[in-house]
Amino acid sequence: MHRTIAAYGGEASVYLLRQKGQLRGFVKAYLEDGSTREGEITIRFLHRLEKQDELRQIELRFPNAPTLTITYDGERVWGTENGAPIVLRLRTEAAFRAELKHNYETLLRYREYKAEVKYVGREKRSGIDVDVLDLTLPDGATTRYFISARTFRILHIEYDVSVPLVGKPIRFRDSFYDFRVVQTTLVPYRIERYEDGRLVQEIRFTEVAYGVQIEEAQFRLSGSGEEKRL
Repeated sequence: MHRTIAAYGGEASVYLLRQKGQLRGFVKAYLEDGSTREGEITIRFLHRLEKQDELRQIELRFPNAPTLTITYDGERVWGTENGAPIVLRLRTEAAFRAELKHNYETLLRYREYKAEVKYVGREKRSGIDVDVLDLTLPDGATTRYFISARTFRILHIEYDVSVPLVGKPIRFRDSFYDFRVVQTTLVPYRIERYEDGRLVQEIRFTEVAYGVQIEEAQFRLSGSGEEKRL
C-alpha cells in the first residue's frame, strides 16, 4: 500500500497537489440497446481537508442534448440541465454518490479517511499479477482494489452500489489505463466502467490540471426553476 502511494507521487502530491483540480476529456456511453453516445466531460473537484470530504461536479455535453451538470456541494447531490434544476434519476444519483467514496484516490488518502485496509491476497487479472486489498470506511462502505504487483499502480476497483427500489446491489468495476505523470503525480487518462460485467462508460481525458482556481461557490446551486426528473 505504501509503495502504491509512492507510485502516485507520495503523500505530498496527494495532500497538497490534489486538493483541487479540473479534468476534461471525451466520454462514450454504451447503452443497453447496443448503441453508443459520445460527448465531452468536465470534472471539477475541491478537497476539504478540515471536513474530510470532496466537493465534486461533473458536466456532460452530448450533441443535440442539453448540458447536464451533477454536483455534490458538501450536503446534497443536485443536477441541472442547461442551468435549470432537475430531479436526478435514482440510479444516476446513486452512482454519483458512490463515486465520492469509491475511487482510486480513497486508498491514497486512507489515513485521512481513517479507513481500515485489509490485504486479501494475490491473483491474476488478464495475465497480470495483482495484489488485492479491501478498504473499509468508518461508515462501512467497502472498495476492493486490484494493484499491479510489478508497478504498484491501481488497475481496477470494485464496489457495490445500492439503488432505491432495485432488488439487489449493482456491482461496479472501474478499470484504469494510460497512466501519465501530471505535476509530479500519476493519473490514469482512460477509465472504463462496468456494471454487473457490462461496459457502460469510457472516459478519455485530454487535459488534467491540479491547483487551478476553484472556489466553493462553483458548487452551489444558483437560480431556481421547476424541477424535472432526468
